[in-house]
Amino acid sequence: MENCTLYTHEVDMGKVLTRMRAHFDASALNVNGQEDNWESITVVSKKRRLRKGNTITITYRQRSVPGYTLEHSDEPIIVNLHGMYAFVQQIDAENQELKKLLLGKIPTVNTEIAIKAEPSFNGDLRSAVMDLAYELDAFFFSEGNSIFNTDVQGFWDKTGALLLDVNGHATATNLTVNIEAKYFDSQTPPSAEALERKARSLQQLQAMGVRSSAMLPAIVDETVAVIRTPEEVAKRVAILTAINGVAFGHLPPQDVISYLQKKQLWEHVTPDEKKFLQHPTEEEKTKATWKCESIWVLLWALGLMPELGYMTDLCNLDMVPEEVFPFRGLSGDLTPFFEKATTLRPAAAILDANDLYYRAHWSCVDARLKSEEAPVHPGVVYERHYALNWLINYRNQPWDSVTCDT
Repeated sequence: MENCTLYTHEVDMGKVLTRMRAHFDASALNVNGQEDNWESITVVSKKRRLRKGNTITITYRQRSVPGYTLEHSDEPIIVNLHGMYAFVQQIDAENQELKKLLLGKIPTVNTEIAIKAEPSFNGDLRSAVMDLAYELDAFFFSEGNSIFNTDVQGFWDKTGALLLDVNGHATATNLTVNIEAKYFDSQTPPSAEALERKARSLQQLQAMGVRSSAMLPAIVDETVAVIRTPEEVAKRVAILTAINGVAFGHLPPQDVISYLQKKQLWEHVTPDEKKFLQHPTEEEKTKATWKCESIWVLLWALGLMPELGYMTDLCNLDMVPEEVFPFRGLSGDLTPFFEKATTLRPAAAILDANDLYYRAHWSCVDARLKSEEAPVHPGVVYERHYALNWLINYRNQPWDSVTCDT
């Protein structure tokens, strides 16, 4: 078996199917999934005499939001691109200008297309793959195969010229970095309010001895942000505090399920939370204990805690006054809590906190990538950033799917 991967700024994967159909007739193609949203394509090249035809299988993954910059994210493709960027950086290239162009092209990648050949890329399949690379303005990463007639790991351009291998060699002389105009057009300039908030956050972090990046964009302002309603936030924190008892091993999960059902909250429990309560493992319990930080943030957003506190310290839920804590035992009454949890802090205050933790989170990720010690507590910052992103409806993501891009 042989492999190669194409990297492209294109997101229209209908082009892949179109190019394969230009090379092979319908009997040679097997498309898994819908035509306009396929999952995989299998192509069988022509059989020759008594030999079976060679086969390629094509799959892909994309960024959730296309773009041309490489921010920190937990998305698998973004994580892979960060690794690729770091890998290229450490290669001692003969052609340093070409290396810079490759480093400039990596952040523009929106789609990663994996191609597997059985047993190898024959002439028909090689021609189709090269045509596809040209159509998508893609570059290759390969650990060596019959397309490039080498067993050396490296990067090749859409014409098959070597951009950079692990030994620093290259045969290509140039590399074009294309970015679709719509990615620029879709981004409106930040408002004065957003820029002022960014400046305040950077000053505050600097005073704390936390280095962040002035290159990070400003977040949304009050005219754009859609803050969760007090009712949404109150229900979310009520659920989290009940589940907290299972996370720390204080309560049986089935009792908490019954409690949430009795309190008419079960329908608001997320799919991941239901899965946890039905079959909690020790590893998942440990992970769930971190949601104390989310509880802390949400109580603060409801105005039931005076401040978020330091980024270096774990929160202490024992400091929350009993009268404003939602969970009061399996037989407790939620009415007093919901009567108090009727308003949120001003949107400006919530956005200030989100912006600050967003920039602090970047510092933590940057420290991890450099194998350095973070200036604040990475776990605390991540969990609070998570809750704050949910509060401001970041990318309209539900609780289970919140991302903390930096």
